[in-house]
Amino acid sequence: MEEVYTVQEVAQNLKVSERTVRNWIDRGELPAFPIGKRGYRISKADLQAFIDERKRHNLDIKDDRD
Repeated sequence: MEEVYTVQEVAQNLKVSERTVRNWIDRGELPAFPIGKRGYRISKADLQAFIDERKRHNLDIKDDRD
């Protein structure tokens, strides 16, 4: 089974707020699948693709404002 992360785990790993991660999800920049009414899970592959895409466009992960 593929490794998945919570919003909180992604936020901690990237050193951004949970709100920033949710904004990326809401804007469709970071693929995630819903769990329950308010939770999300992000696959390891999708997270890596998101990071790689930001690097490819010279965007710092922390460029987003909460």
